[in-house]
Amino acid sequence: MGTDDQRVYSDAEFALILRTAAELASTAEQPGFSSDGLTLAEMTTAAAQAGLDPALVERAARLLVTRTTASPLERLIGGPLRHEHDAHFPLTIDEDNAARLLSAVRINAIHFRSTDPGHSSSLGITWDASGDGGDELHVVARPDANGASVSVVIDRQGTFVFTGVVSSLAVLSAFIAGIGLNDALPLLAPWVTIAGVGGTLAVARSFWASSTRKARERIGALMDAIGQTVVPPEQ
Repeated sequence: MGTDDQRVYSDAEFALILRTAAELASTAEQPGFSSDGLTLAEMTTAAAQAGLDPALVERAARLLVTRTTASPLERLIGGPLRHEHDAHFPLTIDEDNAARLLSAVRINAIHFRSTDPGHSSSLGITWDASGDGGDELHVVARPDANGASVSVVIDRQGTFVFTGVVSSLAVLSAFIAGIGLNDALPLLAPWVTIAGVGGTLAVARSFWASSTRKARERIGALMDAIGQTVVPPEQ
C-alpha cells in the first residue's frame, strides 16, 4: 500500500477518508463506524465490505494531510504556519524512478513555481518552490527499508509576515481616520477606530483560515498525485 499501514486513524479521520473515497467513486453511500482507531489495512477491509474500492480508500488517505496539535497562536490566527504530510510507498528509488517522481512533483505542484530543477538520484529527490504570498514548498523523497518515504511540507511563515504587515497598515489607517474625525465628530471617532481595527483583524483571520484550507488541499492533492505516479491505479 502507498500510505503508512501502521498509522492509526481516528474515527473522524476514517469518516473523512470514507467520504472522500466515496466522492472519488461517485457514490453517495458512506457507512458509519465507531472504534478506538483503525489502521489503513482495517479501513480498506471495512470499505471493501461496504462496497467501496479499497484503492480509493487508500488514495483518499493520502489526501488527508497530517494534523499536529496547534499552538495557541495558530489557534488564534486560524491555522498553522507549517503543514507537513509524510507517506510511505512501495517504490525502489533508482535513477529512473527518482527522475519520474521529481517530474511528477514539478508537473503537479501547479500553485508553486521555481527556477530550481531539483535533484534526483538513487539517493532520492529534493525540490523547493515558492507560491503566491510567500508560501514555500519543500518535497523530499528518500529510500528506506521497505520502499520510499516522501515528505511534502508547506512553510507559510512568509505569508504570515505579509498578512501581518498588510493588517498593521490597515489598523494604522483606522487609527489615523479616528484621529482625523476626532475634532469634527468626537463621539463617532472612537467607534470608527474600533470598527476599523476589529474589521481588519476579522478579515485577516478569515483570510488566513481560508488560505490554510487551500494549503491543506494543495499538499493533499500533491501527495495524491505522487501516489498515483508511484502506484498507478491499474495496479
